[in-house]
Order: sequence, then structure tokens, then C-alpha cells
Amino acid sequence: MFRLSKTMFACVGVVLLFMAGPVLAQSTGEGSSSGTGGSSEAGGGTSSTGRTAATQVSSVPQLSTRISQMKSLCTDSGGFVVDCLAERIETLVLDASDLHGHQEMKQILRDTAEDRRQLARANSDRTAPRARITSPDGQRSTRPLVAVTPSRRATAHRQAIAILEEAETKLLRSSTQSAARASQYQQVANALGSNKVLLRS
Repeated sequence: MFRLSKTMFACVGVVLLFMAGPVLAQSTGEGSSSGTGGSSEAGGGTSSTGRTAATQVSSVPQLSTRISQMKSLCTDSGGFVVDCLAERIETLVLDASDLHGHQEMKQILRDTAEDRRQLARANSDRTAPRARITSPDGQRSTRPLVAVTPSRRATAHRQAIAILEEAETKLLRSSTQSAARASQYQQVANALGSNKVLLRS
């Protein structure tokens, strides 16, 4: 009887071990996945937008500063300047994804970037390869840029200036909710308008 009981306990133990195997593996898998995500955040990994946490914009003044800094990447970009500014604004909007309470402003910037991107493509130089560019202060385009063909460059630059001026007007019109917001949006509009100098050279 004692021998039979030992045999039964052994069989039951084997069955329980077999059943616990997948559960243990599943738990290990979940823990591994969670651990990977945690280490990514701790190391300043990418956000849901694909940008790093270090580049995130958390205030309107910070956004204005970033707009002013776009010139450092795009100043010597030559025929790429229209698309360079488009890419910088696109990237900035991604970095401002967690800047809450300013949806209209971000939409204006998003539309401005898209209009400029389409303008560059409509006037692209088919003989020039797309290129990524880097500035002395470490900025780097996040995608290959399109060059505007030399014969259409002057016209495209005038149209790009008009796009910036329209964005400035929309920003000023959308800032009437409070004096503080009006001042901040004025700074954003001024910073955006400061890039027009690149299109007049």
C-alpha cells in the first residue's frame, strides 16, 4: 500500500510539473518583455513617436527656441533648404507630442511642414540624389531631403516664404485666449518668421 502511494505521488508530481511548465515559460516571457521596456525608459529610450526622450519639448518657450535653432541645420543646405525646414518642423511637432493644451498651434505647424514638403516635391530636382545633412551643433535630418531644381528655386522660395507668413498669421489669430498665450504665440510666430532669411539669400 505504501509503495502504491509513493508511485501515485510520483505520477501526480510529474503531471503537475508538466502543467506548470507552460505557465512558467509564459511568466518568464512577460517578465523579459517588461524588463526590456523598463531598461529602455531608464536609458532615455525612444518615445511613442520614435524620438528620444532627450528631444521632447515640454513648453512653448522651449518650442520657440527649437524653431529658432532650425537655421543652424538649414543655413548651408542649398537646394535642400525648403525641405530642410519642412523636416525640422515635422520633427519638432513629433517632439511636442506631449505638449498639451496647444493642439491648434501644433496643427498649424504640422500643416506648415506638410505644405513645404509638398512644395519641395513638386519642384524637385530629378537629377539630384536625396541627402541627409548634419549641422556643426549636432542636428541631423531625420530623413533624406529633396532638393529643389535650380530653375525653380526662386519661385519655390517665394512660395515657401508665403507659407511661413500664413503660419505666422494663423498663430497670432489663435492666441487670443489670454495675454500669456498671446505673448508665447507671438514668440513662436517670430521664431518661425526668422527662418525666412534662409529663403531670401
